[in-house]
Amino acid sequence: MCFSANASFIAGATLTVAGAVSISQVRKPSHLLFAVIPLFFGIQQFCEGFLWLSLTGSEFGAWYNPAKYTFLIFAQVIWPFWIPLAFSLIEPSPERKKIMRYFFIGGIIASLLLAYRLIFYTAVANIDGCHIEYDIASPKLLLVLTGILYFGAIVVAPFFSSWKAARWLAAVNVLSLAVTEFFYSVYFVSIWCFFAAAQSVIIIWVMREIRRRRNSEN
Repeated sequence: MCFSANASFIAGATLTVAGAVSISQVRKPSHLLFAVIPLFFGIQQFCEGFLWLSLTGSEFGAWYNPAKYTFLIFAQVIWPFWIPLAFSLIEPSPERKKIMRYFFIGGIIASLLLAYRLIFYTAVANIDGCHIEYDIASPKLLLVLTGILYFGAIVVAPFFSSWKAARWLAAVNVLSLAVTEFFYSVYFVSIWCFFAAAQSVIIIWVMREIRRRRNSEN
């Protein structure tokens, strides 16, 4: 998270609880990939907490690379394919599900390209004021291509959901993206991941909406 190690750990603990609540709403195995999203964001926030510690105290220096790369793997490799896949699996409409599959394919391509970037280019994390800045070397063409695919998979795909709560989640995601880009563009990876983590508690609302519909149909 963007403020401190303590803030990251508090966010991680809160999201772990939210993830447990979300998972408790699952009544269909294929919905589990969607329900675990807050839990995964919690793990990601814990990692950034350990990264804060490694950057502020030499006794935690050994945690720097594991924490940094685990955070970045979630942010840039897991989420681009996981988000459209998870939304597709909870989608009851065959037409909308088909559309989301195209975003899933785009997400897989983005994940592979970003994984390539993490493997073959240098990634550095530094504290700048009250934020963590991630600097990853990369060709401009790769940045543009992955940016388009990432945006489609993470931001656009959820708008095709037929679940009302999921569309609210997508709208909040766009708002957080705009705020991050306008006010915190230098720290985009860290700040937007925090906003995305915070809004992932809305997934509990989505899971309850799904459960209510299933109960009414039985």
